[in-house]
Amino acid sequence: MKILRLHFKNIHSLKGEHCLDFTIPPLSISGLFAITGPTGAGKSTILDVITLALFSRIPRFDGKITNTEIEKIGSVMTHFAEDAYAEVEYQSNGKIYRSTCKIAKTRTGNLKPYEMTLATLPDGTYWT
Repeated sequence: MKILRLHFKNIHSLKGEHCLDFTIPPLSISGLFAITGPTGAGKSTILDVITLALFSRIPRFDGKITNTEIEKIGSVMTHFAEDAYAEVEYQSNGKIYRSTCKIAKTRTGNLKPYEMTLATLPDGTYWT
């Protein structure tokens, strides 16, 4: 499996939408790279986005993410955000896939059940 892109919104302290594209320079021409930065910069968040999108899990929070866990941890979704998502596009066996985990709140502030989707690209065939 080769990760091509990460897209995410309102995960942990990284408010708003973010994208890491490993298919364009300088990342596409790097054989190896490091995730570096000061404490709180979002290094672990990048890894959390990958595991959340692929497995609906964040290993450092001890397992599967449920609404109860999200409320208990209080840090998966950015504080005061109404919705969040983690999305990974990757290539495996010559095919490209997009795996997504979406989290949202209702009008009353409760969490809706999270949504996991898997799509084959470019045709967008969904495996939910």
